[in-house]
Amino acid sequence: MTGAERDALLNRLDERTEAIRDALERDFKVLYGNGSPGVLARIQKLEDWQAARRHHYGAVAAVIGFIVNAAVALYAAVRKSS
Repeated sequence: MTGAERDALLNRLDERTEAIRDALERDFKVLYGNGSPGVLARIQKLEDWQAARRHHYGAVAAVIGFIVNAAVALYAAVRKSS
């Protein structure tokens, strides 16, 4: 390999490395945001919202269960007293 071939190879490697670096910077901005929420922040927000929704469903089911239980207890008390 001559010096000129080596220099040409190094120049091509440098250009490819620069292209990879640019792609990594672009991907970093997309993932983490550039002044606005990135993909990771938006996914975390969706996961938090989904976890909160599951908790709310559990709370609603508990309230409905309490109301049904109270109604059955009230019916039993009224029926026993008559």
